[in-house]
Amino acid sequence: MLEETEHGDMPSDVYQKLSNDRILFIFGNINDNLATDITATLLLKDYENPEQKITLFINSDGGNIRNVFMIYDIMQMISAPVETVCLGAAMGESALLLAGGTPGMRLATKNSIISVSLLEPNSGYHVDMVDAKKYMNMLEEDNKRMMNIYAKATKKPLKQIIKDFDRRVFMDSNKAMKYGLIDKIIKFNK
Repeated sequence: MLEETEHGDMPSDVYQKLSNDRILFIFGNINDNLATDITATLLLKDYENPEQKITLFINSDGGNIRNVFMIYDIMQMISAPVETVCLGAAMGESALLLAGGTPGMRLATKNSIISVSLLEPNSGYHVDMVDAKKYMNMLEEDNKRMMNIYAKATKKPLKQIIKDFDRRVFMDSNKAMKYGLIDKIIKFNK
């Protein structure tokens, strides 16, 4: 994409332009760099105008739960309303961000898939038994946090959330809306 300037046509950064208009993207794995960029931008946009909506588009298979909690906490901390929009998929940890948007402003496109599950131990870790127990305790606490966030977002009892999501659950947009993870399905005119 080119932009006309006084020095001729120059390449423009479409994501920067959208960010200037308060439109952000979580696409792919939620790693340290993406989480840092998103949280910094959320804080900046809230500082610039705490009353104006920020839109967060999500198409992600999830990622590091620490990064997801960091983004979620900033979304809850700022004053600006955060509209979340699932395009394609909000899988695993990224579904938490979708559900954590401002109530009434959590959307998904008609063909989106939302997948919710408890965190699972990663068998790739090589740790001694003491560290393994600590890791499992941390994982259990993270799961409790996640389930409490889902309970708050869906207005369902915690016991039901734990029962419903003890294994990975895949939902289309209609099921996710009925469950309370999103508020609206984006309709197309065509």
